[in-house]
Amino acid sequence: MKLSTKLALTANVVAVATMSYVLFNKVNEFNFEQNQAEMIALEVAETMRLNQELECLATNIYHEARNEGITGQRAIAWVTMNRVKSPNYPDTICGVVYQAVLNEDGIPLRDECQFSWFCDGKSDEIQNQAAWNVAEQIAVEVMNSYGKETDPTNGAFMYHAYYVQPYWAASYEKTARIDSHIFYN
Repeated sequence: MKLSTKLALTANVVAVATMSYVLFNKVNEFNFEQNQAEMIALEVAETMRLNQELECLATNIYHEARNEGITGQRAIAWVTMNRVKSPNYPDTICGVVYQAVLNEDGIPLRDECQFSWFCDGKSDEIQNQAAWNVAEQIAVEVMNSYGKETDPTNGAFMYHAYYVQPYWAASYEKTARIDSHIFYN
């Protein structure tokens, strides 16, 4: 093979290698940017999910215990979280809060919900902004401390106001009385 042919082949090999190197770097750069975009999208989705869970927990605290003290409101939040961790209930806060028997149109049947406020026929709109702000703060605190602090309800999954006598109460062990609620598991 002539020297000029060898030089031409060598030049071609070098050119192909250079192009491959540039292409490889561009592909890696693209993959890196794509991975960053995917990571950002996942972070945004997780933030949105956590915000929705926070809103569901705050809504439950607000409707179930806004007239209770801080300890009583925290107790309601702990029961909600205890249910999330139980295999007997939905595995999300919103799933637990909105668990209900539904009619054929997907509307909760009156008085057939886990939490009475959701299907009692009354408006679920937030009326007291100050109470809502407290409920949100408690929801954040309990979500962040769940599993790290002592549960004030002693692991309760159920509760009722002291002035009612639900049919199911005798079937469960009483674990605590906090403000106007009696807790069971």
